[in-house]
Amino acid sequence: MSVVTLFVESQNASSERRFQKSLTIDALKTRLEPIVGITAADQRLTVWQGTMPVCSIDGDLTKMLGFYPVEDYMTLKVENASPTSALGMQLNFNDDSQVEKMVMADDEYDRRQDSVRAFKRRHNLGRFADNKSAMSIDEEDEFKEQAEGIQAGQRCEVNLTGGEYRKRGTVRFVGKTGFRPGYWVGVEYDEPVGKNDGSVDGQVYFMCAMGHGAFVRPDRVAVGDFPEEDLFESDLEEM
Repeated sequence: MSVVTLFVESQNASSERRFQKSLTIDALKTRLEPIVGITAADQRLTVWQGTMPVCSIDGDLTKMLGFYPVEDYMTLKVENASPTSALGMQLNFNDDSQVEKMVMADDEYDRRQDSVRAFKRRHNLGRFADNKSAMSIDEEDEFKEQAEGIQAGQRCEVNLTGGEYRKRGTVRFVGKTGFRPGYWVGVEYDEPVGKNDGSVDGQVYFMCAMGHGAFVRPDRVAVGDFPEEDLFESDLEEM
């Protein structure tokens, strides 16, 4: 059995994946659908070596991936062939102009007591954090002990719920922030399961792709040998 490692790229996703060369193009597109968010029928596939195109993967869907000149660490680009069709329409998650927003006058928002701004004002957070007297020393050094064993660059696994669901990534920041007291760990997740791009309220703590970054408390982070998980790894154990 032959396996090839490819970088899968689309408008909204970029990741490293492994595929069996015996996989048909029809099956390949089906597996790519939840990764790139484009329906199998609307996918246009091309293989690249660096900045040079190698070939297009189209035509007979019963052909195997190994029929094409694919080699390890080439790039498989997935484009939407029918962006205007009912099924082919795809949101660009990097363009927030496509998201419908609620608009409210600033003075009206400032009067609300159930807003994020009101919460920050009550707890002296963000731009309301000038009054340090309202913040105890214990709050300033919260989670300091847990943070001392974590360093930027380490691989990690984050467990926010206390259950079996865990997210893996790389530690990019350890320390205090401007948005909350105490110590925080900035993580760049392997998959787009985060909240930001390494910045909060305009303050940049580290840089990563949007949706891959998040800040969590040190007690939720385990560092060690946590390689990137392959969603299709189990497929390699079956024939």
